[in-house]
Amino acid sequence: MATALPQEDAQQAQVVEDFRSAMSLLASGVTIITSGRGDNRRGLTATAVCSLTMSPPMILVCVNCSGEAHAAIEAEGSFCVNILAEEDKPISDLFAGRQSLRGAEKFTAADWTELQTGVPVLAHALVAVDCKVARAVRLETHTIFMGQVEGVLIGEKRMPLLHFDRRYCSLAG
Repeated sequence: MATALPQEDAQQAQVVEDFRSAMSLLASGVTIITSGRGDNRRGLTATAVCSLTMSPPMILVCVNCSGEAHAAIEAEGSFCVNILAEEDKPISDLFAGRQSLRGAEKFTAADWTELQTGVPVLAHALVAVDCKVARAVRLETHTIFMGQVEGVLIGEKRMPLLHFDRRYCSLAG
């Protein structure tokens, strides 16, 4: 097996940093992906989420394999995508690991309910999409979980929480 030369390592590191900067300029809605039950509830803040098909309705999420939510999704076989509103910055920060709460403790900071699959659904979410894992594909550091939509909670219409250029932002107007 050939080893990379220091120059190749430096070039690859630069490509990774350039890609990280490029993706930060793709404005995205902010979500919390949740799974598990009781003391096994886990969640993470994510922007790597998109609709996949309408018939049947499916959504995909990309989750880091080393995160605790990854194991919960695999064990439970279901997940919920909770789409956040502007005023949800504190809960987004919480699930992004910017506070001291860990694991199921994170769920004490908000009201949660459940839909068809029984995984945690943020009660005041802008939208919550409850899914059963239809397929999972592991690629390098992440797994792409494709979920068949089992239920949808549409909350009160509010402005969405967005992420752009490594910070939260909002729609003008």
